[in-house]
Amino acid sequence: MSMHIGVQLLAPRGYEQMASGVIYHLLRSDHHRDRVLLVCFVQRPSKPTKKAKHQKKWTPLPLPVLIGLRRGKFEQGLLEGLIVRVDEQVELPTWFGDLTSSELLEYDFKRKGAKKSHADRIDQILSYIWPLVNNLDEVLSAEDPSTLINRHARSCRPPQNETRMRCWLYTYLCFGRSRWALHYPVHKIGVWDRMTKVGKKFGRQSLAKGAQHGYGSNDPEMIEKILDGYRRFAGPGEHMSKIFRQTLMKIFGCTVTTDRFGRKYFVHPSGEPFPTLGQFEYRVAQTFPLLERQYTKFGHARTRNRLAPSLGRFTESVGNLMERTEEDGYRPDQVAMGYESGSHLPPLIVVRTRCVTSGMLVGIGFSVGGERASAYRIAKFCEAIDKQKFCSLFGYTIESHQWPSIGISPHRIADRGPGSTAKAQSSTSQGRAAIDEMPPSWMGQSKAPIESSNPRSDNIEGEPTFIESQLTIPQLAIQEIARTVAANNSADVSQRLNNQAVVAGVMPTPIALWNYLNSLGRNNAIPITFDDAVRAFLMPIQVRVENDGVYYLDQRFDSPKLRDLTLLERASATHGFEVKAYMLDVCLRHIWIEAEGQLVEVDAMLQIFDGDEQLFISVVELEQIRRLRRESASGFRVHTQAARSEVHEDFEEQTGKPFDQGTRKTGRAKRRNVVSMDERRQVIDYLRAKGGKS
Repeated sequence: MSMHIGVQLLAPRGYEQMASGVIYHLLRSDHHRDRVLLVCFVQRPSKPTKKAKHQKKWTPLPLPVLIGLRRGKFEQGLLEGLIVRVDEQVELPTWFGDLTSSELLEYDFKRKGAKKSHADRIDQILSYIWPLVNNLDEVLSAEDPSTLINRHARSCRPPQNETRMRCWLYTYLCFGRSRWALHYPVHKIGVWDRMTKVGKKFGRQSLAKGAQHGYGSNDPEMIEKILDGYRRFAGPGEHMSKIFRQTLMKIFGCTVTTDRFGRKYFVHPSGEPFPTLGQFEYRVAQTFPLLERQYTKFGHARTRNRLAPSLGRFTESVGNLMERTEEDGYRPDQVAMGYESGSHLPPLIVVRTRCVTSGMLVGIGFSVGGERASAYRIAKFCEAIDKQKFCSLFGYTIESHQWPSIGISPHRIADRGPGSTAKAQSSTSQGRAAIDEMPPSWMGQSKAPIESSNPRSDNIEGEPTFIESQLTIPQLAIQEIARTVAANNSADVSQRLNNQAVVAGVMPTPIALWNYLNSLGRNNAIPITFDDAVRAFLMPIQVRVENDGVYYLDQRFDSPKLRDLTLLERASATHGFEVKAYMLDVCLRHIWIEAEGQLVEVDAMLQIFDGDEQLFISVVELEQIRRLRRESASGFRVHTQAARSEVHEDFEEQTGKPFDQGTRKTGRAKRRNVVSMDERRQVIDYLRAKGGKS
């Protein structure tokens, strides 16, 4: 049971300041002030607008209420079951109802051409609260955090509402620092029934003719005429614009006239209402699904074929899990064999992340050929997500209790070099640490906990030697993952155990200490969704969508979820196109593509049925196999011609005649004249088997 920042808690019978029936969010377990901060969001009643008090109401943002408990009392309440974790942790605040972040993303994806996207509005809110996020320790360690937040709200330009500023900050912190928690609650906008206001004009105003020009399309009689026109004039090859013109002229009875600028437009002689092209298409689409319209216009065949389908110990300054992490890289002893005779693949570099408090290794990343920023990003990706999912990407299976950490640390101490470059940082705001620290050069003691946990090898004097491995690069990565899992369950962290932990019988291993501190709510890990982690930390690439799947280099990827989308149908119609994707470059068993506003996982596929172990392959190996495949194809082109020539030559030696010895003549072969028929009767018995029927 994870007790990270933002976890939703209940006191079923009330507990000190906590009321029964109210959901509280864990904000901070502060070992310096000996207190635990909780926040709840109180929904305020809707208020009528000034313009139409009898019709419209607006709902203000909830009021954030901050309460504090003594740390010992809070932990006692957890242990005695007086404070419990809500069974179903919601992804978004309650004012979003049942919406998910992926559904909110669709709102922006569908709002083409908006003057200001919801993403821009969220970025504006983030710009207001970001100074508070960067100084979160100072804010939440204050005697009254609300006072500092209110002062910051007044100092903004333009000044911001104090209650709204507190609500923004606490919401952002309590819901995994997800930008979607700051989204507008748009799910109820525009869902009322327009058919109750027959004749009223809705939609975008005409720039050329004025705001009130035109008619509403919510009249049942107009809708019926539109549908009648589509039924009459739609057919193979008929464009919607042509159907619209015919419907206006022959069903609505419109005529064409010219204004003083020489522009032609439709009018009705009797002043009867008629639709615009946009209204016409909208009403048709409401009744006739897209696939049905495509069948009508393109026919079943084309639709089916193309469209459908140190001043002390390092640990003395920390008290919570993930309060601070350290990163460092090392090179394993083994070298993988190449696919070309006598060659070896570039060495595998391993980067690991260690929680300073528990000593547990919470992330592992890899790069090939050298210590690169991508290895640190993969380690951060591993740190952020469920470890069962991470290991499954390499084809390695573990139980959840073998590696329980999830979430990223707000305070990162990076390795100097690739780990300290901008390329090692998150690509989005969600995955970035509030404090990003870099140790001095050549000062390994500045991050001694992680430096001391790296595997050590004996230096053998004399002639240089190396260990040649039969494993592939992904298998070497699995070996290092297994080494990490073993270290988390076997390393001695007895010097990290306080007296209470010893009395509680906590085993001196990183996992045991992690589980103990986590059960007390001492966890500063920031949760992040899997999709956000992919976008933030994995390597972006361009892949090509064809009608049978997605291609990267020569490798084809596919999945049932991809088949549920319209990408392959669009690829059939457009002869393929490129989309953005993300890859784990040390193991290409899966990649993730951006498709229709969502992230889709696709799986590597084999050309013929064979062992799946071939699909766990790195980019370096895939590039080498691609080179071998192309070299083979180049030689095969010569082989094809030589093989045919050899057969032709053998034919000529055995028959005495050239293989291509026929002479082309004009006209038709004379197989039915008298001479040919007579000759056929004479030889037919010799061509049949004895006793054959005539």
